[in-house]
Amino acid sequence: MRDFIISKGFKIGKVDTTLFTKAIGKDLFVCQIYVDDIIFDSTNPNFCEEFCEMMSREFEMSMIGELSFFLGLQIQQLKEGTYVS
Repeated sequence: MRDFIISKGFKIGKVDTTLFTKAIGKDLFVCQIYVDDIIFDSTNPNFCEEFCEMMSREFEMSMIGELSFFLGLQIQQLKEGTYVS
């Protein structure tokens, strides 16, 4: 998976090698891979849809939807910001 993502123009994190980023014009796409979970977001929602399609074509996977739990932490995404508890 790592090699596939890099082949699509993503840069691997220097400190965290499970973090991948891609700048597309003025927009940014961020992808974090942890064991069997992939968390991603972008300043442009269209990039998220394209990423879902690209990954689904290459790998057998399911999209769970908006992040609500990660590593035992509850995630709440609101207009005012993202809260972790």
